[in-house]
Amino acid sequence: MAERRWIDPAVAVAVTLIALLGFFTETPMTDSPLAGALLVAMAAPVVARRTHPVAATAPAVVLLLVAGVVDFAGNYPPASASAISFVLSYSCGAHAPFRRGLVAVAALVVASQVAMGFSEFPNAEILFFTAAPWWVGWEVGKRRRLVAELEQRTRELAAAQDDFVELSLRRERARIARELHDIVAHHLAVIVVQAGAGRMAGAQADTPPAERLAGIRQSGDQALAEMSRLVDVIHADSGPAHDGAERLSALVNDARAAGLAVDVVGEAPLPDDALRVVQEGLTNAMKHAPRAHVEVRLSQQDDVVEIDVRDHGGDEPSALARTGAGLGLDGMRERIESLGGSLEAGPCADGGWQVRARLPAAPTPVG
Repeated sequence: MAERRWIDPAVAVAVTLIALLGFFTETPMTDSPLAGALLVAMAAPVVARRTHPVAATAPAVVLLLVAGVVDFAGNYPPASASAISFVLSYSCGAHAPFRRGLVAVAALVVASQVAMGFSEFPNAEILFFTAAPWWVGWEVGKRRRLVAELEQRTRELAAAQDDFVELSLRRERARIARELHDIVAHHLAVIVVQAGAGRMAGAQADTPPAERLAGIRQSGDQALAEMSRLVDVIHADSGPAHDGAERLSALVNDARAAGLAVDVVGEAPLPDDALRVVQEGLTNAMKHAPRAHVEVRLSQQDDVVEIDVRDHGGDEPSALARTGAGLGLDGMRERIESLGGSLEAGPCADGGWQVRARLPAAPTPVG
C-alpha cells in the first residue's frame, strides 16, 4: 500500500483545482480572498479521506455553515465545489462505519443546503453529490470487506490444511515405524537365535550348520520381501495380493527354526493386521520364552476375527529380551484399536504369556 500513498494527496489537489476553477469562472468574487480560502480549507482534508473519512468531512460541514452565514456576493459556493462533497461522501461510505459515515453525510447535506440558501428548497441536486456517492461507496466498501474476509478465511484454511498435512505425516511416520519394527524385530530375532544356537552347538548337533545357515538366509530373504512390500505400499498405496496362509506358514517355520514348538489351530481370514498380531506373539516368545510350546489359535465369529497366541513358558529369557524400542505391543494395540478392534496381552495362569486380539474381518478405520 506504500506505493499508493500519493493517491489521496493527488485527489485533494484535483478537487481543489476544480473548485477554484469554478470559483474564478462562475462567480464574480475574485476580490474576496476569504471565499477562495474557504474552498481551499474545505478541500485540504481530502488527503485523509480514507484513513479518517468522518474527520475529513467535519471541516467541510463547518465551512459550509460559515459560508451560509457570511454574506458573500454572487452564488457561493460555486457548483464546482460539489466535487469536494462528492469525494468526501464516497469516502464516508467506503471507509467509515455505517452509522458514523451516514451521520457525517447527513450533516454534509444540511450544511450544503444552508450554504445554498432556502430560496429553492429543497435542492435535490445536493443528494446527487452526497447521498448517491455515499451509497456507491458503501457498496464498494462492503465488497472490499467481503474480499478481505474471504482472504482471511483462505489463509486460515491454508494454515489448517498445513496442520492437517503435518499431522497426517506424523501419523504415517508412526505407522511406518511400527511396520518396520514388526518386520525387523521378528526376522532379526530368528537370525540371532539361529546364529547363537549354531555357535553353541557341537559337532553332533541335531541340526546341521548348513541347515541353520539356510534358515538364517530364508529369514533374511523374508525380511527383505516384507520391506519391499512395505515400500510398494508406501509408493503405490496398493500392491499385488499376498496369500495370508503362505505368510503365516513362513512365520511359523521361522519360529520353529528358532526353537519354538508352534501349533496352529483353526482357520480365519488373515489380513496384514492379523498376521502382525501372530508375528508379534511369536517374536515375544522367541525373546522371553526360548524353546517354549506356542499355540496359535485362529477363529472367526460372524464378522470378527480372533487371534490368540499363547506360550506355556520356556527357558530363561534370551539376551534379546533386553532389546527393543517399546513399539511392539503398544504399537500393535494402537493399530488394532484404530481398526475398531481390541488387543490384550499379559501373563497366563500357567506362567506363560498370551497375546489376544479381536478385529473386524473387514476393518473400518476409527476416527
